[in-house]
Amino acid sequence: MNNEWLYLSAKQLLQGLKKGDISSRDLLETYIARIQEKNPAINAVVAMDLETARQRADAADRATANGESWGPLHGLPMTIKDTYEVPGMPCTAGAPSLRDHRPKKPAVTISHLLNAGAILVGKTNVPLFASDLQSYNKVYGTTHNPWNLSCTPGGSSGGAAASLAAGFSALELGSDIGGSIRIPAHFCGVYGHKVTHGIISLRGHVPGPPGALGEPDLAVSGPMARTAEDLQLLLDVVAGPSPLQQPGWHLKLPAATQKKIEDFRVLLWIDDPLCPIDHQMSSLYLQLKSALDSAGVSVTAGAPLGMGLDDFYPLYMNLMGSIMGASQKKMERRVMGLAAPLWHRIGDYFDLPKRFEYFLEGAAQSHVDWLRMDEKRRRIREKFLAIFNQYDVILMPPAATTALKHQHEPEMPLRKIFINGEKRNYADMLMWISPATLMGLPATSAPIGKTTAGMPVNVQIMGAPFQDKSTIKFAALLAKVMGGFTVPPGY
Repeated sequence: MNNEWLYLSAKQLLQGLKKGDISSRDLLETYIARIQEKNPAINAVVAMDLETARQRADAADRATANGESWGPLHGLPMTIKDTYEVPGMPCTAGAPSLRDHRPKKPAVTISHLLNAGAILVGKTNVPLFASDLQSYNKVYGTTHNPWNLSCTPGGSSGGAAASLAAGFSALELGSDIGGSIRIPAHFCGVYGHKVTHGIISLRGHVPGPPGALGEPDLAVSGPMARTAEDLQLLLDVVAGPSPLQQPGWHLKLPAATQKKIEDFRVLLWIDDPLCPIDHQMSSLYLQLKSALDSAGVSVTAGAPLGMGLDDFYPLYMNLMGSIMGASQKKMERRVMGLAAPLWHRIGDYFDLPKRFEYFLEGAAQSHVDWLRMDEKRRRIREKFLAIFNQYDVILMPPAATTALKHQHEPEMPLRKIFINGEKRNYADMLMWISPATLMGLPATSAPIGKTTAGMPVNVQIMGAPFQDKSTIKFAALLAKVMGGFTVPPGY
């Protein structure tokens, strides 16, 4: 076991593999030993296929010795979120009903990874059907945050974020509809990128149901890593048209035009009356502004175009409800629709989650109503995009606070959390991710420091459509100003 390899970036490891300084099999065995040592306390990696991984690592080493390359990830072991179908390993999405699901065909993104030369070692844990901000389920149990075992690493890509932070893998592939990449990256102090909607195929991702051919609304795939440069490396591998588009479409994301961090025009948006954030996070964001000012970056503080979270969050909840409602029975959807106006009337009195009635309405709405909501989204997006005439990136919190303590009861809409000593609704954690998700915009979650309690804090870097390389480039340059990933104590 060569511990010096555990926290090298994927790019560094790939250079060593190419030069022959590192063998794929030795690197694989180092990761396996690390997982065996540290995973029992974290429970991030929940299934493995070591026989196939070892065979593939040996084959990669033979190919290297013969001067052959399988692609940009040649011989690199990595873990993968248990929502992607990988032959030889289960794909449960945290659901007991899928405990025995053994896919025969890889997800589109898994094919890209394998064709690029990656070696898939194991699957990482998620919540039930990838539908919570914590990663626990009745199949594999609870995943813990390497920074504090009493806290969650987030969800739904919580096992992925914990795997990166614990040194089990240099790369991961997450998915995001409710901040499921950005929030776990924030909770664990790693990097995560929510892509522009539609640039990575989700065919072979669960949910939807196994075998689904459609590409879902709101949801995206996206890379996770310990450096921004590795985000770009993995994005280049997995991005591309869906199978239905491949005959006639070719994706070519524009390169970032900015070379230095002072070339970026920055809007810092950290205050909103709908969702005030943790005071220590606010303090770190003000330190971030000061550091950027000192680096010569033009930073403006305030809300974009005078808009606020209430301009995005209700519609986001409505469209999210329409997606989640698809898995409910017809009568259940009707009941949700009937409950919406009641929730609206009594929600504040009983301190129920804000704007949750829009989720209930969305779950019950007709296709005609959905089309009207979609048109409303497009008009909001058209208005909002004018902000990118003034700014290149918008810096926002990924969530209202740092990693939450484990809390599995009661049901999500009724859970409470404490922020700044005040009781808040659990669903408030979805508010700051809603603008990028609603409008299909790219957003990179990047570490900027830690609280006095030693918990990581990230910033969400949102950009214009298809400017994924620009938000990732800003994250890379930001690491030189604020520092990047740091290893959790004891790892």
